Amino acid sequence: MDQVSKHIIEYIETEILPQYNGIGGHTDKHIRQVIERSLNFFKQAPELNIDMVYIIAAYHDLGRLIDNETHNLESAKLLHKDKFIKEHFTDEEINIMAEAVEDHRASLGREPRSIYGKLVSSADRNTSLEETLSRSFDYTSHINPDMTEDELIETARKHLRKKYSPDGYAAKTMYFEDPNFTLFLNRTEEITRDPETFAKTMREHNKKRGK
Repeated sequence: MDQVSKHIIEYIETEILPQYNGIGGHTDKHIRQVIERSLNFFKQAPELNIDMVYIIAAYHDLGRLIDNETHNLESAKLLHKDKFIKEHFTDEEINIMAEAVEDHRASLGREPRSIYGKLVSSADRNTSLEETLSRSFDYTSHINPDMTEDELIETARKHLRKKYSPDGYAAKTMYFEDPNFTLFLNRTEEITRDPETFAKTMREHNKKRGK
C-alpha cells in the first residue's frame, strides 16, 4: 500500500469504499481483501502500474449497486464516468482498467484481455472455506426460499463443485501463484466430493453461526 499514490488512496477511501456498505454480501471488507490480494500479486508483476491495480480492485464490484447480474459491466461504466479518474489517468489507462473490471468474473468463460484483468480476477478468489460455506448457503436460501434444509445444502454443494472442483471454472482460471488458494481448493474438494460429508460440515458450520 505504501507504493500507491496517497491522493489515490484518499479518494478511494472517502468516496468509493463507503458505497459498498449498501451492497449485501459484498461490503468494503470483501473489497479490502481483494485490494490486499491484488497488491500482493503485484509483487509477481512489478512492471504494472500499482495505482491502476489498486483502482481496479477497488472498483471491481461497485456495479452491484446497479445490477448484481451484470455488475462487472456496470462497474466498468462507473469507472469510465468518474471525474477523478479522468483527471489522473489517460484514456488508454482508463480503458485498460475498465476492461480489467469487466473481465474479473471467473464465470465469464473466457480469459481476461490483459494481465490487469488476470490479476484482479485472481485476487477476487475467496480463500476462506468458512466464508464460502456461509455465502453459498445464504445465497441459495435467498434465491430458493421454499427449499428444505436438505435441498439447500445439496444445491450449495453442487454449486461449489461446479466452481471449485478440479474441473471447476474458478479452479481453472487462477493466473497468479497463491498457496492459500491451492489449500482452499484442496479443502473444498475434500468436503464437497461426498454429499453426506458436506451436509454434516454445513450443518455444523450453520450451528456455530446460529443458523
